[in-house]
Amino acid sequence: MVSKAAFEELVSSAYQHLYDFVRLRNHPLTQLLLDPTITPKERGWQMHRLLLDVIDELDPGPSAPPYSKEWRRHRLMVLRYVEAMDPQAVADQLAISRRQYYREHATALAAIADLLWERCAKCAAEAADEAHTDAMQRELARISQYDSSAHLPDVIEGVVMVLHKVLVQNRIAVEITLPSELSAVSVAQSLLRQVLVGALGYLADHTTDATVHIAAQARDESVLLRLTLDAPNAPALQKAEARVAYLREMLQVVNADVGLLSNEHGVPLGFELRLPVQYERTVLVVDDNEDTLALFKRYLAPNRYRVITTSSARAAIELARELQPDAIILDLMMPEQDGWDVLQHLTNQSETAHIPIMICSVLKQQDLALALGAAAYLPKPFTEQTLLETLRALHSAARPHHARGER
Repeated sequence: MVSKAAFEELVSSAYQHLYDFVRLRNHPLTQLLLDPTITPKERGWQMHRLLLDVIDELDPGPSAPPYSKEWRRHRLMVLRYVEAMDPQAVADQLAISRRQYYREHATALAAIADLLWERCAKCAAEAADEAHTDAMQRELARISQYDSSAHLPDVIEGVVMVLHKVLVQNRIAVEITLPSELSAVSVAQSLLRQVLVGALGYLADHTTDATVHIAAQARDESVLLRLTLDAPNAPALQKAEARVAYLREMLQVVNADVGLLSNEHGVPLGFELRLPVQYERTVLVVDDNEDTLALFKRYLAPNRYRVITTSSARAAIELARELQPDAIILDLMMPEQDGWDVLQHLTNQSETAHIPIMICSVLKQQDLALALGAAAYLPKPFTEQTLLETLRALHSAARPHHARGER
């Protein structure tokens, strides 16, 4: 950023070349005031237009007495640059000396430089804010790549501990009411922690002798988390909208949102966060080989599958009925009761008939497996890619009522 004095010199130089569009398009003032993405030819014209338009801002209006200082300053710039008169002609028009003309001219240029400086400073501030926002979004996106979910009760407990001192100082109690079974949310734990520190810390800074109620509610594929202030006299939460805008900026990278909670009189009382639920499918794997079961876990767990394993055919039938998994992966060759029996039992029972079953076996029995009710067949040995592709195809073909949370 240039100094104010250097900026004033650039303004004076630009007016000296006001009608030289080639010089204006590459003038340093142009780089400071105009959008750098416009074409060079357009830059010269826009800079010329800007320098003329800003002269109008010196106009004191019809109420100003003729020949007053403000009137003369504006009139001097109009005659010199809009009507393109030479200095002596301008001085004659205004009935002033040549020396006074130059003094008035310098004063007028300084006033215009002040107007353009404010505009330049505003653009610089906006550019800095935009750069800060971009940097923050990149950092949040990077964090979310490696830390994609959070356990809400643990995060809330940690945030309350972080703010313990300020909560005690302001005599603020925190009451937490969470469902016993609450899905993990698809927000990086470190990001969610910062957001909740920002929300709860804001409430703690703006009131005393109060209670903050923290409650969560599952809604379709999201969790609504509310931080509500309960105080004898509802405090005026200053700049609450600004805090919401800041928190929203942090959350938008993970498709989450935040808004204000207000009472019937429109007084802000807290925040409501909408946090996407971590999408997780449950897969029951039935195989008598421990190494194979471990391989399924290694392939599926990082891809947001909850993997339940068993080597018992009898246990598989009970688990399928109890857990209602999104899919079952079944080996055919097992002791006690082979996979064919399990397949027949599961496909013929109303409680489990809707669960898609993938046969995974070394036996070359694909046609028979599909004829007997299996939804897919995966031969052993398999790769992570073929396993995931087969599961995705199986989920896509599943009936709508089998979607998780609709059973």
